Amino acid sequence: MTTTFSKKHYSLLCFICISILVVGSLIIIGKKEDVDLVFFGKTRSQIQFAHLRAGDQMPAGPGDYMYGPRFVIPAFQKFYITVAEPNNWCSNEDCGLEGDLIATMGGWLQGENTYQGGDKPDFGLDLPENKNVKSIIVVGDQYGKIVGLYPNKKFKDVLAILRLYPELADFNFLKGVNEFKSLKVGNVAPLKPGESIQSDELTKFSVTHIPKDKKFYVYSLQKRRYDIGGVFALYENQYVCFLGAGCRYPEPDPPHDFLFDKIDTLGGWFLANDKNNTAMIKLFGLDPKTVLNGDASLVVVTDSKGVIIALHPQKTLSDLITILSQHPRLVNIQSLYQ
Repeated sequence: MTTTFSKKHYSLLCFICISILVVGSLIIIGKKEDVDLVFFGKTRSQIQFAHLRAGDQMPAGPGDYMYGPRFVIPAFQKFYITVAEPNNWCSNEDCGLEGDLIATMGGWLQGENTYQGGDKPDFGLDLPENKNVKSIIVVGDQYGKIVGLYPNKKFKDVLAILRLYPELADFNFLKGVNEFKSLKVGNVAPLKPGESIQSDELTKFSVTHIPKDKKFYVYSLQKRRYDIGGVFALYENQYVCFLGAGCRYPEPDPPHDFLFDKIDTLGGWFLANDKNNTAMIKLFGLDPKTVLNGDASLVVVTDSKGVIIALHPQKTLSDLITILSQHPRLVNIQSLYQ
């Protein structure tokens, strides 16, 4: 008896053969991944590199010693990233825009100079078999446990790699809103260029009006920490004051101690409420008690004419660089890091 295959039978046979090949390939790849690579789209993370292995404690992790001024890598960050490469030694905002973004998202970024006193043995870059590997990115979770190893990746690759870990880093963290209470993007802000900023608490200001010549303006309603400073007499560090120039507007809280200089360099101006001056809080429609208790905050960004460009509830001055980075037509944040 002769058996005749129809087109239907032939298609079924082809499907079965292809399925067997695919399943077999997946098994082989799965076994390879156990000892070599895990693939994430076009980017791959090694499970092991030298003595570093996924699940182990990362080098330069929480609690480890580092250079000044912090000396110890802080605990309780949402994630940790260490980049070991030549001629780069930094932490968080000192690492450039990437560091500012990561700090805003609650993470920690650190650069280890592989040529500072020789190759770093902590990362296995000194081993003969790794002579062609010049850098490595190590990604750690909130406990400093390794979740990703990326040989020959550098600082320029940090954000692309971090996007592969949405469970660690939320890149939507700083998306603003179009409306907040009586405020709306496209409308004029309650304070605008040329208006007075004097009040009963601010009569000492040498700058009595909002200047008119700035590229952008930022207003922040928030609870501030008011660090205590001074050597011979303690005082509350409330406003930025210059010898011969008087006082201007409140200084941001650490770790962004030099935000004042950055905003000046970018051609902008910012104002935050003082804890004793509730007039500004009310002007933007917030409850002073709620703001001063730390239960509410708001960052408002306007253009040169005082028109609202962005509204960011529950954000503060510490988020400002990241907020501004979302508005390249308004300000060139990259110019800070050239």
